[in-house]
Amino acid sequence: MKKILILIGIFNFLFANIFVNKDIQILHSLNIESNFINNPLLKEKYRYYKRYEKRYLVNALENGFEYIPILKSEIKSSYLPKEMFSVAMAESYLNTRARSDVSAVGLWQFMPATAKRFGLRINDYVDERMDAIKSTHAAIEYFKYLHNYLGKWYLAIMAYNAGPARIIEGVVRAKLDKLCRLNPKLKYSSKMRKYREIVREYQLYGARYYYKLYNLYKKLKNVKIDLNNLMRYQKGLTRQYLPQQTRNYILKILSISFLFANMDLMNFTNKQLMKGKSTFVRVYVPAGTSLYYVSRLLNIKYRILREYNTQLRYSFTPPYRYYIYIPANQYEYFKMAFNPQNRKYVYIYKVKKGDSLIKIAKRFDVKLKILTAYNSLGRFLHIGQKLFIPLNSKIINYRIKSGDSLWAVAKKFGISYKKIMAFNNLKGSFLRVGQLLKIPQRF
Repeated sequence: MKKILILIGIFNFLFANIFVNKDIQILHSLNIESNFINNPLLKEKYRYYKRYEKRYLVNALENGFEYIPILKSEIKSSYLPKEMFSVAMAESYLNTRARSDVSAVGLWQFMPATAKRFGLRINDYVDERMDAIKSTHAAIEYFKYLHNYLGKWYLAIMAYNAGPARIIEGVVRAKLDKLCRLNPKLKYSSKMRKYREIVREYQLYGARYYYKLYNLYKKLKNVKIDLNNLMRYQKGLTRQYLPQQTRNYILKILSISFLFANMDLMNFTNKQLMKGKSTFVRVYVPAGTSLYYVSRLLNIKYRILREYNTQLRYSFTPPYRYYIYIPANQYEYFKMAFNPQNRKYVYIYKVKKGDSLIKIAKRFDVKLKILTAYNSLGRFLHIGQKLFIPLNSKIINYRIKSGDSLWAVAKKFGISYKKIMAFNNLKGSFLRVGQLLKIPQRF
């Protein structure tokens, strides 16, 4: 008898439920029924992530440690389920520069239209989808909108992946099928045929018939279904309630959330990462402020400052007042030392006879529209006119013209002629017309 009890104990240990009460709480916070914890697809996905993806997730936490406090703080203060942090992890693995094949960008992988709808600026100078703070604010507002629209958090998460219309279609079909299972007589009724026709019209013609589908969705609000219903495989149908990608997506979000909830899976260092404080702050600066100048001013590497400001397309700010992020511990010094009139890190060019905007833009390796925007230019230039040219690199390419000398070129660009010689490996001061010189800037 004792051996039997021991065997039963071993059996129970080996085949015990892999989930714990924390995982049930996660389901509830996302409006998912408790019984979904027994879904075989969820168990399979969680085992996979626990075994093969855990180390990758930990690495992502370490690489994105700057953004973790921001994400967690903003989500908490907005009263969203804390599991929304897992959405950012699933979308980008906390890489602000992440890009998809369909033009989704940033921590939250916003598409351009959705990003602009929720207040993110995308233009020739910035892409705020790569701003960790602003994109998180936009994602929170989008999730609130989706939750208000669909009524449940797990539906909002799936709509973030597939779009709300596709989720509404799946929910309507699942509810109609449930009604037919509960009352087989309804299956061939005129009302059911009418409902099915609304779904078919939407599938065939899309947005033109969406309003009918959404009205039906609201009409069926008292028909209760859960995530198990939506995940159920419909044999013989190529169009399931949910796309395969979306089914995998919600399972991935849940699996990551379970791993984060059971922090014994991660060491003390990673616990500290999850509880850290933001290390950078936002400051507003004038148009054309150079990150090279700010990095020199604060005595930090340009590469580090650039990582703080991945929303900028260039090494300088747009032609209007804008913001940059700097280390939080440098904020007071920045306020005291920053000189908005400092133009040392841009080039002031005086227009000469024969110049054109195209020639000047080409010479300084900047786009014509950037040159125009920063100088509020009209159609014509006049000799002696000064142009403000933001430099995007540490080098200007200059082609020698008739009458140029090494000393004249050095004076024009405000640096020593010896530096030009050393940078271009020149043996002497002789220059030939058409020769290309690389002029290092004072960054």
